[in-house]
Amino acid sequence: MKKTAILLAAIAAGTGLNAQDVKSSYSVTTDFTYASEYVFRGVEVAGNSFQPSIEVSVDDAYVGLWTNNPVTDNESNEIDIYGGYKYKVNDALSFEAVGTYYWYPEATGGATKDSIEVGLGATYVYQGISSSLYYYYDFTLEADTIQASVGYSVPLEAIGSSVDFSVFAGTADGRDWAPDSGSRVFETYNYYGFDISVPYKLNDKAAITTGIHYAANDAYFDGSAPDSNLWFTVGLSVGF
Repeated sequence: MKKTAILLAAIAAGTGLNAQDVKSSYSVTTDFTYASEYVFRGVEVAGNSFQPSIEVSVDDAYVGLWTNNPVTDNESNEIDIYGGYKYKVNDALSFEAVGTYYWYPEATGGATKDSIEVGLGATYVYQGISSSLYYYYDFTLEADTIQASVGYSVPLEAIGSSVDFSVFAGTADGRDWAPDSGSRVFETYNYYGFDISVPYKLNDKAAITTGIHYAANDAYFDGSAPDSNLWFTVGLSVGF
């Protein structure tokens, strides 16, 4: 975990110096978040975790590196390498294409070692309410995922902040959830939840964001029953 965090910090520092020279052409954002749980699409993946990340964007295109580093030794790290492109039709409608490589460097035995996923989505904003619909396909897991979300932000002008609300629901259908186990695992499940976050701007380049999150699912993985989780996050983001 420490090696990953140090690597991200070094990349951020070096890239930030370059960004100052050509700040008009691209931007760099680094984020260091602590999460009391790591939940992905309604399913708990790990407990207490640090989630450092870095993203570089050029106009409407972007690439990034996101990691999850559990505090406990018996849970594996995750490294996601992603890239995408956003196309803005007008002030209300935009489309996005994204690709992600999920890597689990400490996976052993039949645990999934990596997977590749692509996604397409659309977002529409009407009177401050943002509605999104995304479709994802994971080639390794042979999994289709559809997720819809609705969000709204309430400004807190007195303190220079806001309260950001969002609700989401999705369904995932996988035909090989454990590709490295030697046997095919079929599972279709639904999930839903909400996110509430409060970003506070420290200056023009840095902000602290706290959040509370909830997610529930009806999945049966390896004999486990449907579950729900409530967790919190706090993170520092710095842009260049």
